[in-house]
This record gives sequence, C-alpha cells and structure tokens, in this order.
Amino acid sequence: MTPEAIESAAKLLLDARRKSTPLEALPEACRPQEERDAYAIQDAVARQLGAIRGWKVGAPGLEAAPSFAPIFTVVEAPAQFPSAAHRLFGIEAEIAFRFGRDLPGGAPRELVLAAVASVHLAIEIVESRFADFRAVDPLSVLADNISNGALVLGPELPNWQGLDLARPPSRVVIDGVEAGRCTTGNTGGDPIRLLVALVAHAAARGKPVTSGQIVTTGATTGMHFARPGSLAVADFGPWGRVETRFLA
Repeated sequence: MTPEAIESAAKLLLDARRKSTPLEALPEACRPQEERDAYAIQDAVARQLGAIRGWKVGAPGLEAAPSFAPIFTVVEAPAQFPSAAHRLFGIEAEIAFRFGRDLPGGAPRELVLAAVASVHLAIEIVESRFADFRAVDPLSVLADNISNGALVLGPELPNWQGLDLARPPSRVVIDGVEAGRCTTGNTGGDPIRLLVALVAHAAARGKPVTSGQIVTTGATTGMHFARPGSLAVADFGPWGRVETRFLA
C-alpha cells in the first residue's frame, strides 16, 4: 500500500471511532492486502490516539503465528462504561501481564518472564469500527486493532508461575447468567509463547514494551455479548473475578 492509502484507511477508522459511525468496509483502494499493510494502518491510527497503554496478542492455534494490536484504554476493575459508547458489548475473560521494566528489543523467554511485574485477571471489551466485524476480511480486522475497545484490569494473581494460565477456571457471567466457560482453553495455547512474540513484534515496530504496560493474551472462554445496562463478570473461581458494568 502507498503511504496515502495507509493514511486514508487510518482516517476512516479514526472517524468511525470518534463519531461512533461504523464502516461497512474499507474502500478497496485503501484496504490492506498484506499483513504489513494492516500493521502500518495500526501505526497510523496510533499516531493520532496517543500513548499506548498496553497490547493484545492472540493466535488461532497452538502453533499458529500470533496477531498483535495496541490498546489505548486500560481501566481498573470494577469498571463502568457508558452504553452509548458501545455497540458490540463483547466480553472476553483473559489473563494479562504487567511489565516492570522496559524491553527495548526482542528478548528470549527467560528475559521476558523476568520483566513481568505481575499477572492479572482481565476482561477485554471487544468493539469494532465496522458494522459487522465478522463480515469484513481478516486483514481489515487486524488493521482495526483486532476489534479492541478497552481492557479492564482485575486483581493480581499471586503465585502464577505454578498455575495453568492457558486453561484457567474461568467463565463469563452476564446479568447473573453464565454465558460461557473455559473448556478447551486459550486457542493460542501457552500465554508465555504469545507474550514473547508480542515483545518481539512491538520492538520491531519501533514501539517497544515499556514498564507499566499491560499485555493481554487472548480469550479463555470465547467471546460473549452483554447489552446496555448489563453487569458482566469474568469469574475465575478461586482465582478471583473482574466486573464491568455498562451504564444504561
């Protein structure tokens, strides 16, 4: 893609975000054709949205290559969001890592783990700048920061090194009704594998992971949908819980 096409795509996504007016699709002239196009569009969007608070990473299979996107909104649980600012109300129960030191370059697994300051239970709120994110091509979804809306950071998970973070005892409960639970676990498998890949990706894009940033590593229960006025809970049983409410 040309620089002009990249900027055009970014402007459309930014306008959809700011005006809450979803796109049917990106026009063919500025639709990403390769993965590098999608990440270039992410970069152009990031230049307008400001500081990157964290990252998301996920993969469709145990050995599949991960995908990555920056996160611009991270709030502590319990959280509240105005319903008027959302359309999807997507809820995913996830495991997130907070870094305690900068990682200016790609780092091996041991150094990445040593830089982790804490591990947290989390909810990713899924929101798309497209009218139907399932109807657009995967590269456009990638360009749209993989449909991230916000990250709600829950309690710290002590003694996490001995826990199975790929298959946590998690479930999503919406308005008191269980919507789904962890059965097969994180589709990307080992969250540490995904974390290491994210650190390398961020450094390669010139946006290295820095102290205080959060990385969330994919849904453990699949995606489920709340509604205006809902109370959504990621319940991890003995590990704790994360709550977020959408104010009607």
